[in-house]
Amino acid sequence: MDLKVLWTISKSMGTVSDIEMLKQAKAFNINVITTDVDDADACGFLITGKKYILPKVKDSKYIDSMIDVCRCENVTTIIPQYSDELILISENIHRFNNLGIKVLVTEDIEKLKIANNKVNLYNFFKNEDFIPKYIPISSIDSIKDAAFQLGYPNVPVCIKPVNGEGGKGFRIITAEKVNIFSDSSAALKIDLPSYLNQIKKIDKIPQLIVSEYLPGKEYSVDCVCKNGITYICITRQRVETTLGVATVSIIEKNDKIIQYSKKIISALNLSYNINLQFKYSKEGHPKLIEVNPRVSGSLVANYGALVNMLESSLKLAYNMPLEEPTIKWGTKMIRYWSQIFQNNEGI
Repeated sequence: MDLKVLWTISKSMGTVSDIEMLKQAKAFNINVITTDVDDADACGFLITGKKYILPKVKDSKYIDSMIDVCRCENVTTIIPQYSDELILISENIHRFNNLGIKVLVTEDIEKLKIANNKVNLYNFFKNEDFIPKYIPISSIDSIKDAAFQLGYPNVPVCIKPVNGEGGKGFRIITAEKVNIFSDSSAALKIDLPSYLNQIKKIDKIPQLIVSEYLPGKEYSVDCVCKNGITYICITRQRVETTLGVATVSIIEKNDKIIQYSKKIISALNLSYNINLQFKYSKEGHPKLIEVNPRVSGSLVANYGALVNMLESSLKLAYNMPLEEPTIKWGTKMIRYWSQIFQNNEGI
């Protein structure tokens, strides 16, 4: 089957490997184009040789502009990538369907709103043992109270935007002395007075959540599902990360986290490529950090374990049979820097 796939982000660190996975799909002959909301020399534009700049997601013309690109390029399939575009695209999925375009996004809008917002997510599962201790923040003044309620300064606490992605805005609030020369996570650590001084200088502060600090191993879970039914679920340990993306990962089977992930996906009626993040507490229990109802930045790690999860989601979208994968557990992914060269003529 021939497909023309629109990938809605061009500058992501995972774009090159994701496009390669699409082109390696055995059941499809795939051509890819990318869009973005920033006019930059992004890798997706350089690879495809085309540059389509869309308005910002909050712009009323965002969907219209995407549809214009789809018509121009005869797009058959859209795989959304921005967390903040998912709900908007799902709300307008009928417009794409009317053009014969498949969109790999969860269609249950109310459940998607829960999955895409950390406070909504934690509230929805608040009685489950995989939810960490947390306090939503309503104002800057309430940050201090929340931190102390969760044990600061005796123990660190975490603070992050409710709708953040890729580690943006995440900080570890700690009173301990931080050695900036030997601690690899030192850039994320800050004491409470310094954090409050910094945040007071920001004109518009996003909604925040303070949660317990989880010092244990971190796991990313990539799933392929449809209407709440999970067909593939692969857990991997995030050994090292850079800019919120795993640079060293180990495909490691974790039955407990797989059980939790399937339960969450079922309750939220999620579809296609879904990513969940867990981290272990000091007591040794896996706690849910977030759900990303989209492709993860390190999905390619599973390709190294012999599973092309993008192809699997496309098969579900086009009602094709999905065979049981043979997962090569223990596969280790190590990412190294590479580069793309551009001449002065641009795109």
